[in-house]
Amino acid sequence: MKLSNDRSGLLMGAPGPWKMANPVRGYDWGCTGALAALQGREPSGQPEAELWMGAHPAASSCLRQPDGNEVSLAAAIHADPVAVLGQECTTRFGARLPFLLKVLAVARALSIQVHPSQAQAAAGFAGEQAAGIPQAERSYTDPHAKPEMLLPVTDFAALAGLRPRRQVIQMLTSLNIPALRPVLAALESGTGQAGPAGVLAMLAAWPRAQRGALARSICERAHGLLSATAASLDPDQRSSLEWVITLAGQHPGDPLVVAPLLLGLHRLRPGQPIYLPSGVPHAYLSGVGVEIMASSDNVVRGGLTSKRVDSRALADLLDPDAAPWLAVPWVTLSPDEVRWQPPVPDFALSRVVVDNVPVTLFREPDDLAGPEVLLCLNGRVTVSSDGRDVSLEGGQSAFLSASASPAVLDGGGQVYRATVGRTHACPTRRAAAPPRKYDSP
Repeated sequence: MKLSNDRSGLLMGAPGPWKMANPVRGYDWGCTGALAALQGREPSGQPEAELWMGAHPAASSCLRQPDGNEVSLAAAIHADPVAVLGQECTTRFGARLPFLLKVLAVARALSIQVHPSQAQAAAGFAGEQAAGIPQAERSYTDPHAKPEMLLPVTDFAALAGLRPRRQVIQMLTSLNIPALRPVLAALESGTGQAGPAGVLAMLAAWPRAQRGALARSICERAHGLLSATAASLDPDQRSSLEWVITLAGQHPGDPLVVAPLLLGLHRLRPGQPIYLPSGVPHAYLSGVGVEIMASSDNVVRGGLTSKRVDSRALADLLDPDAAPWLAVPWVTLSPDEVRWQPPVPDFALSRVVVDNVPVTLFREPDDLAGPEVLLCLNGRVTVSSDGRDVSLEGGQSAFLSASASPAVLDGGGQVYRATVGRTHACPTRRAAAPPRKYDSP
């Protein structure tokens, strides 16, 4: 197999493994040192939020050639999609890598956001294309859904999913803020946009002139409740109010600092996944994790951000019945590998523990085999396939095309393996719970 980059004329000449050069995305909520520490380099001095591994057009990874040059993975796929992705993957998803693997380093809260379903993304993108809306003003940047799953590697905090109506009423009543009385009346009556989804949308669209005053009132009342009633609060109430105050410090003037009282607060330990289907409002709050998602950048934001907010699109996309999955289906592929498989075709994520004994990775039959990305989270691991070896250390990754032979991992460390999703049975039985060796990084 020979793949060429149309611009450079370089030949890849083999199915892999290929060491990847991956972009780091510097969003304002990122950590200044976590990704640098992962990769064993000096910090840049700026927030570094996400390490991307994939072929997304906004920031494609590159494949390093023996002569030191690099070939864009997106360009390699464009040159010969079947050779890189395989016939089955290309038939299902077209000439695009269907997944994007990331490492997230969260120091400040991400925006309150929601992702569209496939039908919503296709319709929204087509409508904005036809209307000629500039890219910077769009809510839909591509025609694809963006389900995602995160596997924490440190303690991780997230807001995800709407709280039950009665719980939201209790939380907002405790604030005793006059400006929120109409919101509470609607919740109590159960009419119109009365549910928690409607409240979230109303706060996202709160009149600009009144936003700062409402945000200050929310923060002041949260302080007051913690000072006066801390002993009577349950742990969830106390943590939620503490996060209200934290968010008010990070995003002063935004009424959605009240989000911890509207959305479920999840404290995830290392190795405990969370899967977010379309329609689920969410915001990551703190921690480091490996995230895999469908390769899309459709993010509709409602607040807690310096980026564009679209409260109308947020209201349209919020699904009152959608909820995060905290029990993601998984299987043991071998004594060394566990695979989490959410109910989507775009991706699956495995974690492989390599302990100085060679591990041969299970691979689909030739007619189903697809591309893979292997990320070494820590330690040092050699990836071997088709007579080629690539050595990976913390924060480094390798790419294998669909025609590569099953990879063999050797050395010591943890490897996260991104593949196309599967719905058929895996070769070994499903266990009652993952082995203890997978509980922590």
